[in-house]
Amino acid sequence: MKDTMKMIVFVLVLGAAWTSLLVVVDQKTKPLIDAYEEEMVRKSVLETLGVRCEGQDVAQVFEQNVEKVKFGEKTVYKSKAGDVVFEIKGSGSQGPISGVMALEKDLATIKGIKIVNNVETPGLGTRVLAKENLEKLKGKKFQPTLMFVAEGKAKEVCEVDGITGATLTGNAFRKILNEEREAYVKAIRGEGE
Repeated sequence: MKDTMKMIVFVLVLGAAWTSLLVVVDQKTKPLIDAYEEEMVRKSVLETLGVRCEGQDVAQVFEQNVEKVKFGEKTVYKSKAGDVVFEIKGSGSQGPISGVMALEKDLATIKGIKIVNNVETPGLGTRVLAKENLEKLKGKKFQPTLMFVAEGKAKEVCEVDGITGATLTGNAFRKILNEEREAYVKAIRGEGE
């Protein structure tokens, strides 16, 4: 019984010590992690707007080119030219997809998209989200929605060639783009959610 009590006390003391250490580490690293995440958002916003910031102070370039505006719960990054950027997120076929999308000031034309995180299947779903395929979305319009069609069949300004073998990710990504764009445009125009 005495040995059992010693073991219980030892485990409790050790657990309290490790918990305290983790709390201290979390408090010390949180500001660094938050600053890093903010810089990544700024870089992504600048990239989708086509503003170069390599070798420059990202915060300064961001401040010179972009204004952060709140529309209710939604945060929008607005360029001096009137283009808008907002964060996009939703469910892919394998898990969450997140990134940023820039629209021209007409709020219908895609200026750029950058994916920040995804867990789609390498070699299949990730092809939809690859930089070279995201480039194909530039200039496409939501009229009224963006559509992914069979590869090689896109003819209209609202149609994008899908990728053979990645239909589930393509459909999920199209849904994310259409839903996020609609929600942000309503917020910007004051139409609520």
